[in-house]
Amino acid sequence: MHLLCLGDSLTYGYDVPPEKGWVNLLSDSLKWEVDNRGLCGDTTWGMLTRLRRLALSGYDAFFLMGGSNDILEDIPVREIQANITAMIRLLQKQHKPVYLGIPPCTRQESADYGWQAREDVDRHNDILSDYRIWLLQQCQTEDLHPIDFYTVLQKSPHYADGVHPDETGYRLLADAAISAMKLGY
Repeated sequence: MHLLCLGDSLTYGYDVPPEKGWVNLLSDSLKWEVDNRGLCGDTTWGMLTRLRRLALSGYDAFFLMGGSNDILEDIPVREIQANITAMIRLLQKQHKPVYLGIPPCTRQESADYGWQAREDVDRHNDILSDYRIWLLQQCQTEDLHPIDFYTVLQKSPHYADGVHPDETGYRLLADAAISAMKLGY
C-alpha cells in the first residue's frame, strides 16, 4: 500500500521527532509506504498548487487535511472550501480511496506562542467547528473516509502549543487514522 498524505504542520508532525509524528506512526503500524507531504505553514491554496504538480497514479490511497492555517490567517471560508473541493476532485479522478482529515480546534495558549491573538481564539474555533461540519458533509456526499481529529483532541490536554499536539496527542491522531484506514481499505 502506497499512501500520499498531503497537509500542513499537523500532517508533517510539527515539533516532535519525525518518528513520533502521526503519519510515521501510522506507516509503522500498518506497514504501508507513506509519503508525508505535510508542509508547515501551508494553506489550502499552497496544498492545491503542490497537489497539481504530483504524479498521483503511483499511489493506492490519499489523505488530505488542511484549512487550519487559512483560518488562523483569516482567509475566507469559501476560498478554503473551494480549494479543498478542487483537491478532492483531483484525487477522485484516480478512483482510489480518499481520507479527509478534520483539523483539530485550537487552545487559548496558542496566543502565548504567537499563533493567533487571544481575542481571535474563540472566533477561529467557531470557524473550525463550522468547517468540521462542512468537511463531514463532503465526506458523505463525495464518498470520502473521514478522520475526525477535531473530536479526538477536542477535550484533550495533549497540545504542545495550543495548535499542535504533543507526542501523546500525535499518538492519539495516529490511533484514529489507523482505525479509520483499517476500516476503509
